[in-house]
Amino acid sequence: MYTPKHFALDDAGTRALLASAETAELVTAHPTGPVATLLPLTHRPDPDGVGFGSLIFHVTRVNPVWRDVGLGDALAILAGPHGYIDADWYASNAASPGVPTWNYVTVHAYGRLVVHDDPAWVRAAVEEMSERFDYDAGRVEAGAFERMLRAIVGLELPISRIEAKAKLNQNRTPADIEGAVAGLRTVGGAELAAQMEEISLPHARARETLVADVRARRGDPGCPS
Repeated sequence: MYTPKHFALDDAGTRALLASAETAELVTAHPTGPVATLLPLTHRPDPDGVGFGSLIFHVTRVNPVWRDVGLGDALAILAGPHGYIDADWYASNAASPGVPTWNYVTVHAYGRLVVHDDPAWVRAAVEEMSERFDYDAGRVEAGAFERMLRAIVGLELPISRIEAKAKLNQNRTPADIEGAVAGLRTVGGAELAAQMEEISLPHARARETLVADVRARRGDPGCPS
């Protein structure tokens, strides 16, 4: 994934998205071509907190993706907040009209896909996912639950490599970002707005301060007094 330095998501933000994402596009490569499967997930952090842990999925037994685990690493694409940014939200647009854009946060997690056809492992994974989504799997009649478990297979993606990106207008001025944040909140984009306040504004303000300081040292007449 192409990620300019100023759009790179830090490890804390990456771990937060791994923990909060509810689904991922699991992409596997096969001799006949790539296959993408949208799946709900749970994230299991590394016990030592050093790596990025594993992503846990399950698929129906008739899904061929588990029988042919593919060529090389699998890729899981996790989406964070994203949305349209209207150019008219930018403070600078009144004087110099620009173009709209799309802001987003995403994580690409890579690793060798592991198939789990062990009933105990699959049960634990299903119960873990049910708990995550606030459903009590114990409500299901025991015999019916066992039949359902036999119809699925577990998948685990131990994350060996990760790419994380937050494209959130970091290249614009603080005033433009503040305008976009305010605009997002009028159209139901509060989650994306919060990410921009947390990530983009500090970056833009630091850059603005740095530029002003450099201009002041150079005696640039365009530097604000």
